[in-house]
Amino acid sequence: MKVRTQAVVISVVLLLPTVTSAAEVQAGPKQVCKPISCNTIEISKDKMVDEPTILELQRAAIKYAEVNPEKITNWRKQAAMKALMPEISVGYDTDIYDTISTATKDGKVNYFIGPDDSRNGWDFSASWDLGDLVYNAAQTSIDSRSKLMVQLRNDILADLNTAYFERKKLLKQLEKVQDRDNPSFTEREIRIEELTATIDGLTGGYLSRRLGRD
Repeated sequence: MKVRTQAVVISVVLLLPTVTSAAEVQAGPKQVCKPISCNTIEISKDKMVDEPTILELQRAAIKYAEVNPEKITNWRKQAAMKALMPEISVGYDTDIYDTISTATKDGKVNYFIGPDDSRNGWDFSASWDLGDLVYNAAQTSIDSRSKLMVQLRNDILADLNTAYFERKKLLKQLEKVQDRDNPSFTEREIRIEELTATIDGLTGGYLSRRLGRD
């Protein structure tokens, strides 16, 4: 990305007022007034180069904070699709029975134990709650989260807008300051850096990346 740097050159020239009389014209050649003070200051406009718009920063802040309205929309769609997914149940049963048998021989009763009798079985079931197609319990939770997300998004955008436009105003003011040694110039420059850090904190460093500082 090519960055063009422009500069505004402000020159202040104070000239001595001159009064030329007829006698002075006859007495000698015309004198040329010389400047007694010349103060030339260059104010860089690098800070205004490739500045992102407020809309770009708002999008970056929403993405960074994960408060995009589409997130709630996706939650609602997923909750509606829940009714189409069956509730599946799988079971396994094992039954074991002791086997005892008797036999009589020569007037004597003999008892025999075993072998054991065992039975194994599987069961599978699937059920649907079609009432969830109209409304399900998840919607209540989504509604609560939606309200909190909207409030958080509004707070973030309010802080971003305040920092952005104050920073923009200070950048404009710096263009008009002629003396860089003036304390007001330093104060504004420090405040601009502070606001830049605030915007970066809300957007995940988007502003600094756009300005090529990251």
